[in-house]
Amino acid sequence: AAIYLAFPTKNYYWDGITYARAIEHTATLNPTLLHPNHLFYEGLGYIFYSLIRRIGIDLRAVQALQIMNGLVGALSAVVLFHILRRALRSAYLAVALTLLFAFSATWWRFATDANAYIVSVLFLLSSFYLLLPGRNPRPLLVALTFSASLCFHQLAVFFYPVAVVGLWLQSAPLKRRRILNPLYFSVTACVLTVSIYFGSCYLATGALNVSTFMRWITSYTRSDGFKFDAWRNLLFSFRGHVRLFFGGRFNLIQGLFNPFVVLLLIALAAAVCMFVFTVIRNFKQADLRWPQARSGDPLRRSLALLCSVWVSVYLVFLFFWLPHNTFYRLFYLPALILLGGLVITSDEKAEQRPRKYRLVLLVAIMGIANFLFLIFPFAHAQKYPPLSFALEMKQVWPQGTVVYYGSANTDNSLFEYFNPATIWKPLSFSKTGALESELQDVYRSGLTAWLEASAIDQLSATPAGRAWLSSHAKEASRRELNDPAFRISFVQVVPGAGAETRTEPR
Repeated sequence: AAIYLAFPTKNYYWDGITYARAIEHTATLNPTLLHPNHLFYEGLGYIFYSLIRRIGIDLRAVQALQIMNGLVGALSAVVLFHILRRALRSAYLAVALTLLFAFSATWWRFATDANAYIVSVLFLLSSFYLLLPGRNPRPLLVALTFSASLCFHQLAVFFYPVAVVGLWLQSAPLKRRRILNPLYFSVTACVLTVSIYFGSCYLATGALNVSTFMRWITSYTRSDGFKFDAWRNLLFSFRGHVRLFFGGRFNLIQGLFNPFVVLLLIALAAAVCMFVFTVIRNFKQADLRWPQARSGDPLRRSLALLCSVWVSVYLVFLFFWLPHNTFYRLFYLPALILLGGLVITSDEKAEQRPRKYRLVLLVAIMGIANFLFLIFPFAHAQKYPPLSFALEMKQVWPQGTVVYYGSANTDNSLFEYFNPATIWKPLSFSKTGALESELQDVYRSGLTAWLEASAIDQLSATPAGRAWLSSHAKEASRRELNDPAFRISFVQVVPGAGAETRTEPR
């Protein structure tokens, strides 16, 4: 938790800024914070943000969400540790694999940002802990934790088969309960979740019927989400699994060198050398008996089945649904970690053999590399050009500056959030007289007006718009982000020639 909180990212996840804006623009906890994709996340964030402000800490909502996710991310690692400790019967492996999870690239990156995935995964981990073989079946409690995960993100729904299989395995000695426990879970989870979502829909829309509910529940579903290019999907899936564990770029560390960074680079090089040496030295001693060991151990067999179901369901769905979004794979990352642990502990005598420390070295390499080439650089605003540009424009735009945009997008959201004194308005070029009058009012007040990139593009698409830009834009004031990965620009506009108005800002 201390490491997560010490290095919050400045490379903000685009939805996180949207959540933060919604929280800051809300005076009280109300239905505007209900979102069908992540029903309770903004509400929970609002409560946490309000508590922090109430104790006298002055920060923005996005920072409060980052703190909350850092704490929840650390708590998730604790729950996973207890799962691994019980499943693998090895404190050493439980610690090593928990650190592998906690400092894997995508989990670490999102645990230091504002997003709904971390909280949802916490409740999935809690559900899986309750489903561990050997525990007494608790179908109603599993229904509660599973429903909670769904209330923080809809993607948690694909954990449902894991819960059914887990309760079926737990109930094996109970004869008739083997069918009843999964049934109790299914009915309770369905009634609880649907009731919560129906109630939220009523609060958000004021209507309570099936057609309104279906429109609301799918209102943010992307129509282009499914991809059916098998080769590209396969490449995205492979890349996604690599990026789950390793992320960042070597050149991100440029300009951030200090003695601590140099020391970590030396430690990284040493860990790589030691890892390669131990792998080569012990290559002929590789233990490939884990499939046989799994088949001979009922506990191991049940765990492998549960994790295989968990991974398989998400793999199939995410193979076709936005396969390039690596962060969706966080929903089954714990299952991958546990499967890896089952492979390592090939039999009950594995814990008694001399340790070779390859896993610890791999975790050290991954953690140090992710810190140096991902987490540490993105904890600095200058490594995220849009944020640096947004902060730079605070010196250009005085309070009350009007910025016209053509379409809402993540760049607009970022600039508006970090320039709260500005006023953002959609461009309506169809009413040129009204726009001209607005500009005159703005400049009579001693303020300025600007166009952002989407508004510039909208005007440049027609001859009339280009003519208007030619007569109203002050090209000398144009500000652009000089980075090939981003297209962000602004230009100041003034009333047309002949307008009797003061055209210099106060």
